[in-house]
Amino acid sequence: MKQTCLALLIAAALSSPAWARPATPAAPAQVFISPSGEPFRPSAAAPAPFEAWFARVDANHDRRIDRAEFGADARAFFKVLDADGDGVIDGFEVTAYESRIAPELAARAEGAGPAALLDDPEPVSDADLALSSRIPLAGWLRVTDRRFDLLDAKKQGWLDHDALLARLPKKARQR
Repeated sequence: MKQTCLALLIAAALSSPAWARPATPAAPAQVFISPSGEPFRPSAAAPAPFEAWFARVDANHDRRIDRAEFGADARAFFKVLDADGDGVIDGFEVTAYESRIAPELAARAEGAGPAALLDDPEPVSDADLALSSRIPLAGWLRVTDRRFDLLDAKKQGWLDHDALLARLPKKARQR
């Protein structure tokens, strides 16, 4: 009798949906790194990181980002990075960026990591054109203009939402 009950319990447990199909965790939405290097992580309020960035930068909500909007976004992030407010992102601030603000960038070296519109492995330190461990605002804005020009391949003077979205890997195109 005990063996029959045990066999029935095991059979019932094995035939339940929980045992028949192991739960597959949903793939987490991918972190998006803006052209200036700011990370956008999925959240309950903003599950699609690219969309959160675009909505914030597109100040007039015309589904286009013009050079002024793009530059305003870069200036705002520069202020975040320039922790001591001296008008220069120095080596210590770059290190803080890499370790505390955007640690996901380290995964790029392994072929994983966040999605981005530009193939720029470290967007902040790559703005150090003089290789001096000092990025002044003027240099930051020169790099910002170059990034805009790279994304505006058709030289329209603005970046279209759908064209930018198409540049991302499929798994990062969540809406």
